[in-house]
This record gives sequence, C-alpha cells and structure tokens, in this order.
Amino acid sequence: MRCLRYITFIFYLIIPNLFAQEIKLPSNPLAGQIVFEEKGCIECHAISGFGGNKGPDLSRKYYYGSFLELASTIWNHIPQMDRKYRLLKVERPNFTEEEMLNLIGFIYYLRYLGEPGSVSEGKKLLETKGCLNCHQIKGQGKKVGPDFKKIAEYTSPIYMVQAMWNHGPIMQERIKKMGMKYPELLGKDIVNITAYLRQLTGGNAAIRMSPGNPANGKILFKEKKCINCHSPKDEKGKVEVNLKGIDLKKSVAEIASLMWNHSPLMLEYMKVKSISWPSFTKNEMADIIAYLYFLGFEDEPGDPLKGENIFTQKGCIRCHEGGGKGEAPNLTVMKKFGSPIRMIQLMWNHAPKMEDLILSQNEEWPQLTKTEMQDIYAYLKKVTINK
Repeated sequence: MRCLRYITFIFYLIIPNLFAQEIKLPSNPLAGQIVFEEKGCIECHAISGFGGNKGPDLSRKYYYGSFLELASTIWNHIPQMDRKYRLLKVERPNFTEEEMLNLIGFIYYLRYLGEPGSVSEGKKLLETKGCLNCHQIKGQGKKVGPDFKKIAEYTSPIYMVQAMWNHGPIMQERIKKMGMKYPELLGKDIVNITAYLRQLTGGNAAIRMSPGNPANGKILFKEKKCINCHSPKDEKGKVEVNLKGIDLKKSVAEIASLMWNHSPLMLEYMKVKSISWPSFTKNEMADIIAYLYFLGFEDEPGDPLKGENIFTQKGCIRCHEGGGKGEAPNLTVMKKFGSPIRMIQLMWNHAPKMEDLILSQNEEWPQLTKTEMQDIYAYLKKVTINK
C-alpha cells in the first residue's frame, strides 16, 4: 500500500499537456491510475507488488515506447486477456477516448518513476565518488561544501541533481583544483545516495519528490536556452546535439544523471559560446526532465500506402468492406480519426466481436507491430471523412 500511495501522490503533482502533433497527454496522469483500478486492470496486473498476479507486474516488467507501440502490445494480447475475463467471469471493460489515453499514458510513465534506492550502496558511493572530499556527514569529511546534514531538503533524487547542477561550475572548478576525477553517476547511483541521506537526515522524499510537468518543461527548454544547442526533433545543421537520437526511456534519476555526466562538456562549450550557465529553481529541473522523457511518446508518421496493404493482408478488409458488404462497419464513412487514440479505443471496445468473426472464419488473431499500427492509422486517417 505504501508503494501505491507514493505513486498516487506523485502522479497528482503532474499536469502535462504535451507538444505532440496528435497525441496529448492526460491533463492529470493520476486519472490513468484511476482508470487502471476502476476498469479492473489491477485485478490481474500489479504495480510495485500491489495488485493481481495473473499478468505481469507493470512496474517490474516495463512496457514503454510510443503510444502506438504500447497500443500494439495491448492489441496483440487481447485474445489472451479475453480468455482471462471469461475464465474469471469478469465483465470486459470498455473505454472512452480519454480513458484509453489516460491508461496508456499511465503505463508509459511507470518507467520514469524508477525504483527505490539502497541505503548501504548510497553510503559506499558517497565515499567512492569523492563526495566527502568537500562535504561532511556525521562529522566525517571536509567543510569545503555544505554539510549534508543541513541540506535535508535535497534528499529526493531530482532536487539533489538540481542543486548539483546549479553549483556545477563552482564544483567543477574545485574538483579541478583538487586534482580529483569528475564523479560520474550511473544507473541508480543518485537514487542510492539520496536514499542514504534521507535515512540519515530524516528527509521525506514522498513530499519533496516531484516528477515534473512536461508542458512546463517544454517552455523552460526554450526559456533556459537549452534549445539553442539541443533539438528534440531532427533539425540538421541547426543544433549541436539532436536529442532524437539519444535513448531517454529511462527513470527520472537516470536522465538527470546523464545531464550531470555531460555537464563538464556543456560548461566548456558554453564558455566558448559565451552562454550563461542556466540555473533552476523549484520544480524546473523536474519539469525539463519530464519533457525529455516524453519526447518518445508521439509516434512517427505512418505510410498510408503500406497501411492499405496491411489492412488487406491482415484480413481487416474482409469484414470492413466498403459499401456495407462486410460484417463490420465501412470505415470509409466514419468520422475522420483526429488522433490514434480513437482508433485504438474502437479496436479495443469492438475486439470481442472481431474475435468472434475471426474464429468463425477459422483465422488467427492478427498481430500488429508498432510500425504496422502507424501505417494502418495513416491509411485510416486518409480514408475516413470529415463530418
């Protein structure tokens, strides 16, 4: 229950309306958890050990990717899930467009939260990373920087990284003068360190940890001039580093660590270009990292010609034939799909009827990859009409 309350609390703090051309994140991802519970998903799938065990624990076996990549995973497992519904005599839920978006957004976000840190590993890291050469803790270490006991407000990973970032230029100068190796952070290092400091200082990460608001992060990305050197899209010749090619499907602490590890190179570059080192306050660092994390949520445009071929090859056209000749609705007279959300919502809600038709034709359930989903959506968006 503690894990669930923690997730509930931090989701309450996030209000993202993202940058995507077609996909917009839920205004409150907490709604995604509500959908997850109210629609009975939690009866089969657990989150951090809380919930059913008939399906995978979604916080341990991560499912992440673009919207349609996650949707394809759900689609491909529909027959298996439907068998569970029948076996357990559970009513199969239907979803509105908003509920479907909230649910998939919630599943996507689970990876971002990361895992709890190790107190013992954090204690070791403070020593091996050279932190005690400048900071004191429990009377050990130097007094060059603040005593860790006095900065309990930074005992959440994201705030710790924000404080380290803001003091980056000063810290880097002192590290060079002392002849020390720059301390890089890997994997769960920052989470382990803050777990140790939290235990030592009595800090409460559940209060101080804010995953961030991607919508604010997008604005800050421009205001802090990050976009002068980095572009979230493929804009060749305009930026030094294109973020599109960097794997940012990581936890908040891992993304923060990547930024910290590259800060020496960034500082040198900014000196050459006479760019001021950006400083962050309140939840600004968390907002920017949340924005970076969600760069992969929007899908690449599909190919409508390939989508038409897939629609035929997978047997969709046999039921969705034009002119009302098929067993299922003629999609060419439907209202135009404004986003992939409506397509996935309709596919899920009508899956039992589709499965019955497929079985009656002695066919197998069509498996769809992310790319095939993108192409089918591009095709259906093209052939459906405006109303």
